[in-house]
Amino acid sequence: MRCTFYAIPIALLAILSATIYLAANGSLPLQDATAWSSISLSLLFPAMVFAYMLAKGNTFSGIIDQLGLSKRRFAPRYIGAGILLFMFVLLVEFGLGAFEIATGISLPTNVAQAISGLPVYFLIFSFIMAPIDEEILFRGFLVPRIGIFGSSALFAVLHYVSYFSISEVIAAFLFGLISAYMFKRTKSLYPSIIGHALVNALGIAATLM
Repeated sequence: MRCTFYAIPIALLAILSATIYLAANGSLPLQDATAWSSISLSLLFPAMVFAYMLAKGNTFSGIIDQLGLSKRRFAPRYIGAGILLFMFVLLVEFGLGAFEIATGISLPTNVAQAISGLPVYFLIFSFIMAPIDEEILFRGFLVPRIGIFGSSALFAVLHYVSYFSISEVIAAFLFGLISAYMFKRTKSLYPSIIGHALVNALGIAATLM
């Protein structure tokens, strides 16, 4: 099993590299290239985490527990915490909108443009799998190692690279702070996964409407 987990990151890097190469020479449509490169990168996050932690001598069940994904870390109250986290993001978005109106300073978001026209399978992946992948890396793995602020800053950088949007960076950083704090307090990754999935679902729904 360990060898399999060591091989997965290499395979995903190969897929990512091949996707970029095929897109560069025009053999792969841009929308498909964007989708496949994003999916490969997302899957690479947990693959690297598991490979690293296995290499450090952890057992698979021990890794699941450390990442806050064990059954004992799942409880109804954590579903509620995830919903509250989602509502916090909504308040942030409303706050950014109010700031724009009050100051006249534009804080545009590029989410709709970034995901518009992408394949349906990518949108489904963004709702179901991407939140799990990102939370495993940024909260489950990085929070215990570089802290709440550091993990949140890296999470914000990822969203800037993805969307080149100031409002997304602000929302991602604040989401990172609150979700990282929840993870530190509860030792459960489920609140941030649920909140993250709901945020992504809202973004997808707003784009499709």
